[in-house]
Amino acid sequence: MKEVLSIICFILAHANTAIAQVTVSRSELVGTKWVTSEDYESYSSLDYASDLVFTKDAIVVHSERGSTYRHPFYLSNTIPTKFDFKKVGVSTKGCYYNEYLDEKHFCCWAIMSFDKSKGIMTLELKNEEFIGPSTTTFIRIDKE
Repeated sequence: MKEVLSIICFILAHANTAIAQVTVSRSELVGTKWVTSEDYESYSSLDYASDLVFTKDAIVVHSERGSTYRHPFYLSNTIPTKFDFKKVGVSTKGCYYNEYLDEKHFCCWAIMSFDKSKGIMTLELKNEEFIGPSTTTFIRIDKE
């Protein structure tokens, strides 16, 4: 019975890590501009509450209050335990998007879906310390 329970736990653990996660390259993100799906539905195409733009080595967030924030980021294939500045602007692919907030905090997002042609990306927050929605869908607002 103990072996059966161990096998069931093993299967569930691996099923949880394999749920619809995709790998994205940095080149697919750099130069793109996104808003949350809530902002996209609530505002006209010229008046978004806030947006975010991916640059080579940072994400630039324009807040609804008019402030601009710049956060270094990198992609990885595993969830890091700390932010690795050596990977900023270097790592080219990954299924996790890691964003530096300040000396004590960084966000790790699992890339759950990414559809370049439709301009939709869904991220799931993996940091347990943050309160708020764990899954956020973004709509690309710049068009190629």
